[in-house]
Amino acid sequence: MWTYVLFNIKSNLKRKENLILVVLFIVCEIALLFILNTRSFTESPYQISLGISIASVSQKNDPKLYQKFMDEVNLIRQTIDKGEQDGKEKNWKSYCEYKVKVSVLEAQWYMVTSNMPNDSYFEHADVLEELRKEYGLPDLSQYEKLIVQKSNDINLYFCSMQQARYFDYLLKHDLTPITYSYVDASSVSLQIARYILPVVLPLLVGLLLFQQRERRAKTEKTILTISGVKKKYVRWNLISDVLFVLLVVFLPILVYMIVLVPFKGVSNLIYPVLYYKPGFTGFHYWDTQGLDHIELVASGLTNMSVNQFTTPGMELMPLWQCTLFVAFGLVMSTTFYVLLITVLSKLMKNKYLSLLVFLVVLGLCSFASPLGNMQKINTFNPMSYRDFGMNLLGTSYFGYFAGIVIIGLYSVILYLVLKWCAKKVHV
Repeated sequence: MWTYVLFNIKSNLKRKENLILVVLFIVCEIALLFILNTRSFTESPYQISLGISIASVSQKNDPKLYQKFMDEVNLIRQTIDKGEQDGKEKNWKSYCEYKVKVSVLEAQWYMVTSNMPNDSYFEHADVLEELRKEYGLPDLSQYEKLIVQKSNDINLYFCSMQQARYFDYLLKHDLTPITYSYVDASSVSLQIARYILPVVLPLLVGLLLFQQRERRAKTEKTILTISGVKKKYVRWNLISDVLFVLLVVFLPILVYMIVLVPFKGVSNLIYPVLYYKPGFTGFHYWDTQGLDHIELVASGLTNMSVNQFTTPGMELMPLWQCTLFVAFGLVMSTTFYVLLITVLSKLMKNKYLSLLVFLVVLGLCSFASPLGNMQKINTFNPMSYRDFGMNLLGTSYFGYFAGIVIIGLYSVILYLVLKWCAKKVHV
């Protein structure tokens, strides 16, 4: 089997049309990396700072305690000023320490000013308390008696809580804050996976494989007459086509990683990214009713919407793990695209018609499920999962786990149709 698979891969690589496509693909990737690297110098790694609101605090309840509270607030404001200056001067260790301190205090204050019971609503409250003690921060709960009106809004707590853990991770792992477009050996695969492959991968599969039917026609007529081979032939072709596309996609990425290692190293393989845990561990649809628009805020390598920033489901994951999960999603997507174009080429006599139908179907599915689409029916739209980085990191309303299941089911169905075609359709 592997002799046949390797023969097919080699023959595909030797075709002039395929070589031109591969060269164009690599040129696009290099241009993208250059653009991202240039953009990263102008982007800011600073995260949003919410501050501590004193609007609900009154000195009438206890004037002396109120004065003590205001002294604490003034110290926090001085810390913020110094921290922002550290960021501008790129004193990253001091900047990260400032972000941890301020974020812990902010999160604690939102707990104090909220009506919600702490044990039910405030995730990672125990972690924040440990950080408060570790960094020698004051306990703001002592000022609860000054509050005249509490709020039911706990969204701001989640934002501060996530930032506190994020910057504490950076500080303890001696990592420098990076921007959303940052490119090095550790992040290059993720950048290509989310900027180029969602659009280019289906085009690449379609253009590389749409001529396969004509090229294999004579070979198939002979092979399918051999006893015991017919059942395996479909699987052999599928494996060779998927491996061929994966070779075209992943080999250049591996080269980029090797080339970039001497410049920036691989220390950022442990860099934290924020991912949406409910969508990663289960068939979870992120329902955000009443959202009129999406305002994106970069948090390191995660481009989060404002309502994601205030969502309790966001957790930290090392970049190397994120890269592996995105790569697995790419393998699943590639298999689905290969099966779809192969089935269409079997069912249609004209190769150009099969390519057109392939592109139109995927194009319409992509149009029906843009980034901000929240219709639950698109859970079953395969192009809702064209960017597994988007699904994993929470930028999409459709989770990573759902994408693996849905793409897997469609692939199984297409594979069964392909086997039926091998039996019923004349080649």
